[in-house]
Amino acid sequence: MKNYNIINLILITPKQSFGAREHILFRSSGSKLVRYNAILSILFLLSFQGCGIFDTRSPENPATIRSTYVPPTTAEIVVDNLSYAILEKNSENYNKCLSTEQYTYVPDSKSQLNYHEIFQNWNTQSEKRYIENLISHTNISSSSVLFLDNRSYTLISSDSVSFTAQYIVVFQHEVSNVPKSAKGNVTLYLSTDQNQLFYISRWEDFRQNDTDFTWSELKANFSIE
Repeated sequence: MKNYNIINLILITPKQSFGAREHILFRSSGSKLVRYNAILSILFLLSFQGCGIFDTRSPENPATIRSTYVPPTTAEIVVDNLSYAILEKNSENYNKCLSTEQYTYVPDSKSQLNYHEIFQNWNTQSEKRYIENLISHTNISSSSVLFLDNRSYTLISSDSVSFTAQYIVVFQHEVSNVPKSAKGNVTLYLSTDQNQLFYISRWEDFRQNDTDFTWSELKANFSIE
């Protein structure tokens, strides 16, 4: 399948309705790679408040949680749905990206060692508990975003696709002793169900550098109330 070197940064402005979304797309052409220092510059900008499109949203009623979810007829749509779920802090849509028939999470090797008891029986309920806990510790007006670079989709079979990328996930949560961003490499295996819709059946996390804080560590830290 076609390889993609792409990062989606999806911004929702305060006055937009559910049906009106403003998409800003950053692409890297050919072999040119988007470097992480550029991404970190964007993260730096996200930390500012009161300046144009980065203004903090007014608090919203929990009953009006934003929801962008498209029926996952392709593997690419699943990744987009996952990105939107993080952006919108929508735990229901996050969980809808995961297979209910078969799901396996493989943390990076260091996290597997440090959090063995947490990850030995990790399942979709663990994912639900982690994302709900993380969102509950994050103000609705605070930034949350998933950056994906060097995307690649590979067709495994007619009903199975693998996806790889470098990631930075940001959640401006309120827990002081846990980093607010994580980075690493991710491999997702996406399979279809009986309705020919794609879901994540296997999620593998990989550490880039020994000192990095990974998505597995973020999950482990918010897996327990």
